[in-house]
Amino acid sequence: MEERKKRIVVGVTVAAVILLAFLLIFWIYQLIAIGSRNARIEELNAQIEQIEAENELLDKESEEYKNNMLWLEIAARELGMRR
Repeated sequence: MEERKKRIVVGVTVAAVILLAFLLIFWIYQLIAIGSRNARIEELNAQIEQIEAENELLDKESEEYKNNMLWLEIAARELGMRR
């Protein structure tokens, strides 16, 4: 009977250690995955900011182009080149 109790205790201890090791490995994996995902999010946010800045610049250039085209059209009409 005593031998059986020892086997049960050893079995439970081994199972608990294996479970603990598995959980520890899983936890470390999750920390690495979260860190990797956060780095990717920061990279994408930086790209979004860069694209938004480029978009603003292109909007300003487009507006300037439209204004220049308006003045060219007015000048052309004054010279009788356009109707």
